[in-house]
Amino acid sequence: MKILIYGGSFDPAHIGHRALLESALREVKPQKTYIFTARRSPFKQQAKTPFNARQQTAKATLSGLGPDIIFDDFENRQNRTVYAWETIAYIKRLHPRAQVYLLAGSDSLNALTTWKNAQYIFKNSVVVAGARKGFAPQKAPFKYLLLKGRYPLVSSTDIRLDIMQSGQTPKTILPAVAQIIKKQKLYGLNCHAWLQKNLGAARYNHVKHTAAAAVKLARLYNFNAEKAAAAALLHDMAKGLSGAQLTAYAKKNKLKIAAFDEICQHQPELLHAPAAAHMAQKIFGVKDKEILSAIAAHTLGKEDMGALDKILFIADMAGKDRRAKDAARAMKEAQKSLDAGLLAALDIKLTYTLKTRKWIAQTGIKLWNKTILKNN
Repeated sequence: MKILIYGGSFDPAHIGHRALLESALREVKPQKTYIFTARRSPFKQQAKTPFNARQQTAKATLSGLGPDIIFDDFENRQNRTVYAWETIAYIKRLHPRAQVYLLAGSDSLNALTTWKNAQYIFKNSVVVAGARKGFAPQKAPFKYLLLKGRYPLVSSTDIRLDIMQSGQTPKTILPAVAQIIKKQKLYGLNCHAWLQKNLGAARYNHVKHTAAAAVKLARLYNFNAEKAAAAALLHDMAKGLSGAQLTAYAKKNKLKIAAFDEICQHQPELLHAPAAAHMAQKIFGVKDKEILSAIAAHTLGKEDMGALDKILFIADMAGKDRRAKDAARAMKEAQKSLDAGLLAALDIKLTYTLKTRKWIAQTGIKLWNKTILKNN
C-alpha cells in the first residue's frame, strides 16, 4: 500500500497547496492520503490563527482530490511541536507494511538534511517534492521524486498580508476558504469591520494605504511585515473622537502622556495616537509592545524610536492617499535608511504645521533636533 503524507500550517491553505497535492496524487497514486495541519511548525512562529480555522481552510482546499483523503489531527493532539519523523512514525504504526511518501515543497527539499532525525525520514519514507518557478534542484544525499511541472508562487504569508492591508480576500485562495476567513473575521478582518464602522471613508482609506507603505518598508528592512501591517491598521483608531472626547478618554483611562496639559490646552487632537494604542489593547487585545509603541508614537514620535516606530511614522506620510510629492519623498528617503525617511517625514509634518500656524509640541521639536543631528 502507498500512503502519502502532506503536512503544513495551512495559514491559510491556498491554490499552491492544492496544485501540489493534485500533482502528487497523479504521480504517486497512493491508496490513502493523510493531511496533517500543524499545531506548531518547527520552522515558523506560533500561528496566531486557531488550529480549527486552519484545519477548515485545509479541508476546503484539499478535500475531494483523491479517493481516500484523511484529515488527521495527530499533530494537534500532541499539544506541542511535532516533527516530520514523528508523523512518519505514527503512520508506520498505523500501517506497518505501507510505503510512505512525504510530500514537501521545493523550499523544504533543500533544507531536509537539517530536519530533526532526518535519517529516519530518509530511511522510512520517499520524499516527494514539487518545484516552484525558478527552483534549481540541488544534489541531495537522499532519494526523492521531483514532480513534473512548476507550481504557483503563492505564499500563505503574502495572503495574510494582502488581507490585512486591503480588507479583501485574494484570488489565490478558493471561494470556500474566503468564506471561512470572512465568517470568522480572520487576518485583520475584525479590525477592518470595526474601522469601517467607526471611521469615515477617507480615514479608512488612509489606514489601508498606510498599511501598504508599512509592509513595503518592513520587507525592505527585514522587519516582521505582519506586525507592521497590524500597527498601521490600528494607528488611527481614535481619529473618530473629537478633541474633547480624546481629553476625556485619556483622563478616564489615566494615560501617561508627556506634556499632557499643554496638549489638551493647545491641540488635543494629538492625543489620538496614545488613545489609539490604548484602544488597540482594550478592544483587540493587542499585547505586543512594539506595535503599541509605534501606534502611540506615530504622531509626535518619541525620544528613542525603534524600527517599527520609524516604519509607521514614515508610512503615515508615505501612503498613496497623501500628497503625491510628499509621499514619494518620504518613501524615497526611507529607502536610503529609516533615519533618512524619518527626517523626511518629520520635515513634511513640521512644514505643514508651520504653514497652518498650529502649535508645535515639544516632543516633536526634540525629535526633529535629534534626527537632524543624526543625519548630518
